[in-house]
Amino acid sequence: MANTDPHVLIAGGGPSGLLVSILLNNIGISSTVVERAKEPDEWCSKSYTLVLGDKGKAALERAFCLEVASAVGTERKFVYFFDGKTGDTKTIPKQSSGLGFTRPLLVECLEKEALKCPKVSIQRGVGISSITRDDKGILATLEDGTVLSGFSHCIGSDGKWSKVRQSTSSLNSQAEMITSKSWGVNLYSSKIPEGFNLDGTYVINPPKECMFYIIVSPLPTHGISISMVCYDDTLERYPWLSPPSDDKRVDGYHSWENEYSALPADLQAENKLAQNLESLFKETVPAFFQLLDQDCFSTARINRRVGWLKMVQDNPSYSTDDGRIALVGDSIHAMTPSKGEGANTAMESSVKLVDCVSNISKQKGESSCSIESLNEGFITYGMTRPKECIPIVEASAARSILKK
Repeated sequence: MANTDPHVLIAGGGPSGLLVSILLNNIGISSTVVERAKEPDEWCSKSYTLVLGDKGKAALERAFCLEVASAVGTERKFVYFFDGKTGDTKTIPKQSSGLGFTRPLLVECLEKEALKCPKVSIQRGVGISSITRDDKGILATLEDGTVLSGFSHCIGSDGKWSKVRQSTSSLNSQAEMITSKSWGVNLYSSKIPEGFNLDGTYVINPPKECMFYIIVSPLPTHGISISMVCYDDTLERYPWLSPPSDDKRVDGYHSWENEYSALPADLQAENKLAQNLESLFKETVPAFFQLLDQDCFSTARINRRVGWLKMVQDNPSYSTDDGRIALVGDSIHAMTPSKGEGANTAMESSVKLVDCVSNISKQKGESSCSIESLNEGFITYGMTRPKECIPIVEASAARSILKK
């Protein structure tokens, strides 16, 4: 690498990481994406449905990926409120339609587009454990001990337990992980309930005293995902729905894998969780229960409580002072899923970051972006983006608290 040629290390090959690699390619900047999962389908424990609204679709369009993404996603035009007892359904049109994916499907789609880019390379199978620097630039130590070097800059897109953030004290000290009072129970059914449309999300309401609700999302491939949203108040009636302890870790560290629980031994042995859920649905949402494939209850898993990142310093920045490291997505503005804005905001951050770089390079009249312009672009993004994201993060956290 010539000293004047930027080469960006991107930690994390999720939607925002892959998108930022494509956007950098489009303005002539090389990047290498490092992703821990060997294949996109290894994200199976995050195979819930995410819906991209106007912000997410605009981000795809900026990267010239909207058309190919639309071909594999499903349009979401409505929200359906389904009375779990009577089966009565109220249809609410969305102001603008969304685009629904499973996370693996969106990752696979964006990766195919990234691999077409001459300035993007993708390395899968080993994650980043830490980021350091020397007089030649950024170094990444991988989980197998390998050290990657030769990078002028680094973008952390490696989730809320970001190793890039944790390796950079000025960024890590700004954020505190907050545990929400809500969590989810996820189930999957290969059967689309009779009468359910594929063009919207269903909200299943039990009687108010039950203290939970259910979200049903048709999957673009087949079947439906069922998410039961629970709160501390839920445990007053159903203590067996208690989430796993927050102090348990997989392999001794935080990561997206251990957002989800393995069944406790006593429940696993006797299949009590499936039996209890089946009885609960039959009692509280009988109209919905009648439409379900009963095998879906055996797929149930209880997730850990939702965590989100709170900025604890005044005037925080999403980049280092020298502009060599920047964070996008959950690595710096992880939020609860209650507003459905996590993926949309993450992908918008990728666009905002590259826009800042591109604008500065153009202002200087550069034929190709310099390291100095990349520095200034990262700094500008870091200073301006928090004021746009923090209100969304805080509003989402507030919504995750049950209001009786």
